[in-house]
Amino acid sequence: EEHYQRALKAGQKNHRQHLHNGTAPYLPVLDEILSDYTTVGEMNLGMIEIPMDKVVGTKTKGRTNAFASNFMPLLAVDSEFGFKWRNLCEAHLGDVGIRDPISCYEFLGRFYVQEGNKRVSVLKYFGASSVCANVIRILPGDSDAPEVAAYQDFLSSYPLTRCYEVYFTQPNSIPRLQASMGYE
Repeated sequence: EEHYQRALKAGQKNHRQHLHNGTAPYLPVLDEILSDYTTVGEMNLGMIEIPMDKVVGTKTKGRTNAFASNFMPLLAVDSEFGFKWRNLCEAHLGDVGIRDPISCYEFLGRFYVQEGNKRVSVLKYFGASSVCANVIRILPGDSDAPEVAAYQDFLSSYPLTRCYEVYFTQPNSIPRLQASMGYE
């Protein structure tokens, strides 16, 4: 319960700061983000280890009011949500750990949780660097947006590197890095 109280305070603080700054106080919702883009399909990446700092939101709007934008809880400690969060916390700290992978979607190098928001919350609270996830990549269509062009570079290198830790925001950065290191 002590950990939940701390996580709740962190969530409430984050929520207040975002409201004060006029920014979104809840997790980004992929379904809403996709309305601004054209997509051309999905690719199942299977189960992979993903960096926790790239897990930024949720797939659907249904869970957004339960979490601040930093994935910390916003619901009361005596709620069903609080009970489940505390059980996951006990599992994480115990001999069993959190073993079930989350399910998420990847779009433009960021991950949006479909199933496992509370697991992500507990792991973020304890500072985990990564999480095991079943990932479906959503492929963007052609666009003049620089983030899409940079992502296309990432997609060309991903089969070789399988790396999300190095991610550029400007187009042609990955080929320049490869050339500077002597790789084609």
